[in-house]
Amino acid sequence: MLRALIISSALLASAPLAFASKDNVESAEALVSTAATDISQSEREQVADAVLSHVDTKAIANFTLGRYGTGLKSTEKARYVRTFEDFLRRQIQANADQFSGVEVEVVDTAARNARDAIVTTQVRNGGDTLKVRWRVIERSGKWSVVDLEVAGIWLAIEQRAQVAAILSRPGANIDDLIAQFG
Repeated sequence: MLRALIISSALLASAPLAFASKDNVESAEALVSTAATDISQSEREQVADAVLSHVDTKAIANFTLGRYGTGLKSTEKARYVRTFEDFLRRQIQANADQFSGVEVEVVDTAARNARDAIVTTQVRNGGDTLKVRWRVIERSGKWSVVDLEVAGIWLAIEQRAQVAAILSRPGANIDDLIAQFG
């Protein structure tokens, strides 16, 4: 149902531990509510822009590289990030019709620390209801989505496994990965 949004999720390394305040929990919930409203009210042509405006695609792309990202030149990493963002945009646009008219209700928020929270929502599309958990983090005063969990699967972690499967092949390199997403 929300496959394109799910694909665009990702997990970022944990933020430094600190006690979460009520304001931070409310900020995390506000981000998810705003993102859901923006996405569901967007015209088909603007759905990808609405999704990606709330997602930290650079963090997601870097996370998906895992240990393979440490040996890359900055130019290679930048090429991959651009390709990954383009891939996400295409996936979202291909599934844009699935976003219209959905209703999203925040049902719970669990603060992992002051800058990291999991926001649980119920997503309704007609008669179907789906539980979606959004991982959101704050960096430099801005909250963004970095992963989604649907049906027990954290999608950024799954994407990272796919990237590792490509790059762990004998002789594989960043160009092979970019070709897969291109």
